[in-house]
Amino acid sequence: MPHAFDSSFDGKSAFDRALLWAESLPDSVKTLVFTDDANCLPAEKAAGGKEHISFVKRSDWTAALVAKEISAACSAHKADYALFAWADCPFLNLPLTSELMQTHSRYLAEYTFADGYPYGLAPEVIDSGAASIIASLGEGIQKAAGEKPACRDSLFSIMSGDINSFEIETVIAPKDYRMLRLDFSCGEKINFLSCKHLFEAAGNMLQTADFDVIALSDLAEKDLSVLQTVPAFYNIQIAGKYNHNLVYSPYNSLTEKNPLSDMSLADFKKLLAQIASFSEKAVVSLSAFGEPLLHPQFADFVEQVLSYPELTVFIETDATLVSPELISRLQKLDADRIIWVVLLDAMESSLYAKIHQCPESHFALAVEATGLLARAFPHHVYPQFTRMKINESQLEAFYRYWKESSHESAGEVIIQKYNSFCGQLEDQKSADLSPLVRNPCWHLRRDMTILADGSVPLCFCQPFVSQVGNACSEGIESVWKRFAEYLTPHLKNDFSPEALAKCKACDEYYTFNF
Repeated sequence: MPHAFDSSFDGKSAFDRALLWAESLPDSVKTLVFTDDANCLPAEKAAGGKEHISFVKRSDWTAALVAKEISAACSAHKADYALFAWADCPFLNLPLTSELMQTHSRYLAEYTFADGYPYGLAPEVIDSGAASIIASLGEGIQKAAGEKPACRDSLFSIMSGDINSFEIETVIAPKDYRMLRLDFSCGEKINFLSCKHLFEAAGNMLQTADFDVIALSDLAEKDLSVLQTVPAFYNIQIAGKYNHNLVYSPYNSLTEKNPLSDMSLADFKKLLAQIASFSEKAVVSLSAFGEPLLHPQFADFVEQVLSYPELTVFIETDATLVSPELISRLQKLDADRIIWVVLLDAMESSLYAKIHQCPESHFALAVEATGLLARAFPHHVYPQFTRMKINESQLEAFYRYWKESSHESAGEVIIQKYNSFCGQLEDQKSADLSPLVRNPCWHLRRDMTILADGSVPLCFCQPFVSQVGNACSEGIESVWKRFAEYLTPHLKNDFSPEALAKCKACDEYYTFNF
């Protein structure tokens, strides 16, 4: 939790505010802080030696261990239930917590949570007996979930394997904020900055823990500085051409007269250094356009991304150039931070060749490569089907085949919606999935596309229409600051500015990457 101890909330940190929330709870018996080596000292210093605060330190927290420690604490202090919240949440709310506790007791629940609210406003309530059962499940029939490193949904991930065995209650928000994906925690810079800006915008509203959660959430929904902080996804083009002429990509026709050269490794290294500094944690795609495996230094690009511990590499490929030698080299890196998406789009070779405009023999190569990758990078390889009128008849067969858990892909699969690139391609959309009410574009809020020459378009859907700047010559942070002027009208559903003319016809605004 790198930002949990930053004193950015009127001299207090997110951890300080979480402790104050815990101390203000009625009938609180004991405050336990689960911590690790990296966070123990600053947490103990913030606690100031208060007797009612104890620390449980482990270097290898798993989901099952969290449940086990909650169960042990309830038993030791003769508590009927425990409240569990992450200590990097600065806006934990007392009235909402009280409502959860009352609901939990009134309906004799085993697990109670707040539904529809932004993350970080309320804890989870776990019955002492249920905590013991969850721990047992995590060490037994749900061992796969129990052995995973502790995360924000650790308890529920174990319970979900046997969800009908638990008595679960919810406190439902009067307004559903889930579509906004608001996250009031400070574990990552992107959310920490949102919290910091929201605290500043809220003024006196957040001086105590009994603030109005709806008023705060409504404020966050309308504040640009809260909704857009730093990019979470960098979609970078490293190869100047494709291996196939995909019917759902406008790139070849747009660059026919002025083809782009491959990005140099030297330029890429400079961009990565800026990304790691500016966003800290992010997903870096090598596949904005072009076939990344065509780049002669492709493996070097992957290695450079993984040299930064908080960066993950995303590779979208037709996979026909995958080789055992390439797999062997990449396996020696941090394989858990490599995500593969294989463009298959069909269940048989003739349709594949029609969509990819390539020899039919390439279909067998792609399917074989998908198996090789899936064995080498388990649960990190996703066969992808871009849904169009031309292949709609094979959608169900594709999904059933690749979703089978016993298959080499282990059930991982992606069904991708068709993208007309703001009308630059013929409309091949087989279904309209857009929401009834338009939300501010996720891609302007969280993504940055960088072409092989360093130029940064407004978004992936308008690669050669409106350029915001050049990341190589001007720097990522400088270019990113300009995105705010384009997003501001989106908050008001105003597409009158000339630069946003194509946004009005775009239906990618609601799709979410990372």
